[in-house]
Formats: sequence, structure tokens, C-alpha cells
Amino acid sequence: MKKIITLFLSLTLAASLFAQTADDALNLAQEYYEGTARSMALGNAFTALGGDLGGLAINPASSGVFRCSQISFTPGLTTSRSNVSYLGNGTTTRNTALTVSNLGTVLTFDTGNYSGLLNFNFGFVYNKKNNFRSAMRAYGTTDNSSMLSSIAASLEGISDSILDQSDYNSNVPWTGQMAWNTYVIAPLSVLGGKYSDVHDSYLASTENYNEATDELQIGGALDQAFNRKVRGSNEEFALNFGGNFSDFLYFGVNVNLHTVSQTVEEYYEEVARDDSRFDDGFVSMDNSFWLRTTGTGANFKFGVIVNPMSGLRLGATITTPTWYALTDEWDYTMNTAFNNGNSYTEYSPTGTYSYKLTAPMRWSVGAAYTFMDRGLISVDYENVNYANTRLKSENGSESVFYEENDWMSQNYLASSTLRAGLELRLSDAFSLRGGYQHYTPAAKGYASRNVVSAGLGFNLTPATSIDLAWSRMLSTTDSFQLYDDYSSAVTVPTGTNTNSLNKVVCTLAVKF
Repeated sequence: MKKIITLFLSLTLAASLFAQTADDALNLAQEYYEGTARSMALGNAFTALGGDLGGLAINPASSGVFRCSQISFTPGLTTSRSNVSYLGNGTTTRNTALTVSNLGTVLTFDTGNYSGLLNFNFGFVYNKKNNFRSAMRAYGTTDNSSMLSSIAASLEGISDSILDQSDYNSNVPWTGQMAWNTYVIAPLSVLGGKYSDVHDSYLASTENYNEATDELQIGGALDQAFNRKVRGSNEEFALNFGGNFSDFLYFGVNVNLHTVSQTVEEYYEEVARDDSRFDDGFVSMDNSFWLRTTGTGANFKFGVIVNPMSGLRLGATITTPTWYALTDEWDYTMNTAFNNGNSYTEYSPTGTYSYKLTAPMRWSVGAAYTFMDRGLISVDYENVNYANTRLKSENGSESVFYEENDWMSQNYLASSTLRAGLELRLSDAFSLRGGYQHYTPAAKGYASRNVVSAGLGFNLTPATSIDLAWSRMLSTTDSFQLYDDYSSAVTVPTGTNTNSLNKVVCTLAVKF
């Protein structure tokens, strides 16, 4: 199970800060290739196989295995499912979308030689390497804690005179500024007495002051609801050159260009079950958050495949770090209401921050064996050390991200990926396929990730084929909180979110 994370991102953000956290950096650094229907069905175990446009993203030497030119197109359908348990309530959310997993071509040029360089190839392949699409919702009722209380606690030490400036000062969390502007937090000075001069500690409209115990406590039951939707992907465009030496050594290199587009939409609300129980007349608060991350990246990938003996292929790759230039844009909206009929709405300015991300290098080795000209088995091992992930400012300085980079160095791990695939050619026109992928945790406290897959292959003519594949990411369970802990005397509710992901793709390939 993953460490407990706070889902509603806005609590920790201020105008001068970026929206990215260490978790977000890891999300962008990880790779979960989709590929063609054949490569997906075989678990993307293509380090040693080659000869497939999905495999070309795994090992650039894959293009050297091609004996003729080919073009292929792979549309697909992706469905995510979220099962949430929060405050005794269970919800199920599904999110489905049409996607393009892979599109590309390889052009083969025969040298006419009988030994040495037999052919060289140029390829261009688009491949989706990480699909961010997900959705979840949670709801429940509690009289023990409140997001507004957490927001009030986040302003500890900030003078109310600074909040009065209403300029979204860089030292003030934006949700705190919005709560102040919509009158759902107030300085403790409003209580009078010994608190008369306390202008840098706050109480929320969801809290009542108990004079007998000198404590703040939630006035009554609050209905809490949360929705989160994420869409977008990390996409790779590979420019490939490969070749074949004497049918013994295949080589290749990719210049990979990446585009990143991710949009996060979150909505949270608290509604009083009985507003008469709240001294401030609190009725409701809702807070919407929107974040869009866009950018580009680049890396280089090198690979070889060798045939040491009949039926056996061995492969290896190395990928340079991936250098990203990214920009975040975000904003919030807060609405509040009271039982005296007053209501308030506050729109934040649009925040923007540009920065850089360096995803770590990775390497892989693989072996594939073909038996009786009717089947094959392929196994890959890949390794990447996520502790080397780094965030930098737009000018390349790591100082502004010192805490995040240090945390990643201490908590991120060297992660291994095992990929395996099996193909049985039952006839010249029909093949059965299956695959498995296992990803060890990328960080302390994270869960492993397992993917199973299966597929069918149909050779319609010597030059055309249609392949089908299905893959499923097996369920993983994360723990979450909707807002930060804010008092040792208060237990913030913790929920669980169990995710799974299904993909179905179809590849049409034509040789020429």
C-alpha cells in the first residue's frame, strides 16, 4: 500500500511556488509503454525480439530486424476504474476514452551485400508511454475535522494584515487567502480576552470555541464530498536509424522527442448538516482546483540485438536521462455561504511556473528464443534509479527545489521491471499471445505494479495483418487524505482508493 497522500493539491500552494511535487515528478519520469497490439500482448518484452513498431520504442535495434518496409496504426480504448472507501461510504468511478497507442513506419534499404551491412533502416514512430487518465470521487460525514480548519492552521504565523492586502502574496497559501477573502476564517483576536492581540493564528467558520476547555472544536456534522479527474499523457516521437550486420548483429539508435500534457481537476465541498450548531452560521464551502502541465522533452536511446545461435536472440539497451522543459498553470475558485443569507465567491489569479525535470537514465537486457518455427518466448529486465530524478528552475538551478530533490534522493528507489511474453503460431495465419509485466516499487512505501496481457494475430495476406490485444493493470490500493493533518488532537479521515486500468487495442499493419 502506498504512503498516505493528501489529494487536494491546493492546500500547500502559494503564488511563487510550482504545482509540481516529488510525487508529480515521479509520475512524469515513469514509463508504461502501450505500443502495438503485438508488443502489448507480449508484455512489451521486446529488448531481444525486434521486428515490430511497438518494439522499436523498447529497443531501437528492432528496426534492423525488418526485412521490408512497414506502416502500422494502433487505435485503442482505455478504461480506468476507481473504488473508494471513505468515512464508511464506498463509491465506484469509471473513466473511458478512445486513444491512439502507436503509429509509425519503417523504411528498409537493401545494400545488396551478402555479408557485412545487409540493410539499413529509417523509422518514425509515435508511442504513448504513459497514460495519466483517471477519475475518483469520495464522500462522507464527520464532526471531527474540517478542511477549513486545515486551511486555518496553514496560516499559522502569518499576520492578518498581510491577508488584508488580498494580493495573493507569495508567502501565503492561496486557499488561505481565498478563505480569508470569503470570510470563513478569522484571527483568534475576534474571541477577545486573552486572544485580543493574537493576529497570526486563526479559527475556521466550521469551528466553535469552547471557553470551558479553551479549545476549538468542530461545531457539528459536516458532509464532505470530493471529485478528482485527470486526463492527458506523455507521448514519445522516435526518429530511428538501424541496421543489420550479417544477420548476426542488429543495431539502432533513437532520437526521442516527448510531449507532456496533463490536466487535473479537483472539487471539494463541506456542507453543514445543521447550520444552527455553528457559532458563525456556517452553511457551506466549496473549493475548485485546476492544474495543467505542458511541456516537451528529449533523450537518446541505443540498442543492439545479437544472434549467438540458431533460435536465440540477446538484446541490450541504454537510454540517456530525459530532459524536460515544463510549465504549470493553475487556479482556484472558492464559494462560501452563511445562514444569514450572505454568500461569497473568490476567483484566484492564474498561477504559472516554468521549470525543468530530469528523468533518470535506464538500461535493459533481454533474451528471446524461437522454437520449432511455431512459437517464441521472450524475457526482459529493465532498471532505472528514480533517486536520480531532479527538478530544476527554468534557468537550471536546483536550489529552489532543494527540499524536493533531497526528499527524492532519500526516498526514491532503483526500480526493476520484468517483462515476459509468449507467442504460439497455430497456423501461418493465426497466432495466440500472452504477456506479463512486473514493476517493483519506485519509492519507499509504494506498491508494486503488475500488468497481464493477451492477444490474437491474424495474417490476412502476406503483406497485411490485424492484431488485437488486451491488457490489465491489476488492482493497486493507495491510502489518501483530502486535507492535511493540522492538530495532534484531531484525526483527519483516511480513505482508500483501489485502481485498475484496462486497455484494448487493434493494430493494422501493411508491408511494402
